[in-house]
Amino acid sequence: MRFHYDDLTIDVPKKIYYPREDTRLMAGVLEDIEMKGKRVLEMGCGSGVLSIIAARKNATVTAADVDIDAIKTASANAAANKASIRFVESDLFQHISGRFDIIFFNPPYLPEEDEDVQKRDITYWGGKTGREVVGRFIETVKPFLNPGGKILLLISSLTGEKEVLELFHTNGFQTKIMDRKKIPWEELIVIEAKADTGLE
Repeated sequence: MRFHYDDLTIDVPKKIYYPREDTRLMAGVLEDIEMKGKRVLEMGCGSGVLSIIAARKNATVTAADVDIDAIKTASANAAANKASIRFVESDLFQHISGRFDIIFFNPPYLPEEDEDVQKRDITYWGGKTGREVVGRFIETVKPFLNPGGKILLLISSLTGEKEVLELFHTNGFQTKIMDRKKIPWEELIVIEAKADTGLE
């Protein structure tokens, strides 16, 4: 299948997450951010469309995914759209080095009780609460942020907005909501988080 965003054409094989309303919401947030000369990391790059958007804004982009097929797909899409991106196969920060000015992540955020269902499609299901991957990300991200750097995390109202904000605060971050979008069965939310310096 193909996904179109502005003048970008993205090929999305069957097993790779097809960009949806959440992708478009994050894309809109990225479009509004100054990225020229910034070091940017996308965690969970999937088809690569968001990393390509960042690269076209003159950021230095690293894109990571736990799925090697996603890395191959995103790399091919970057080449087809003439975007310069470094790709890393990594389970969250396992194989990531260095620090970044912006780290963004559209994670698997939907709750699912059945572990077999979770394993069949890791792009959707974030454990029983929807916060399993989100929690691991928040607990391990800080050493990879430059001073003054920020995180952009997309979740659903089904993930538990209050609980995710509390996870950020417990791990030493200040947060604000960048954007929201109501869709029929949930609300999509983009959270910005910055390390809490104790200064107002």
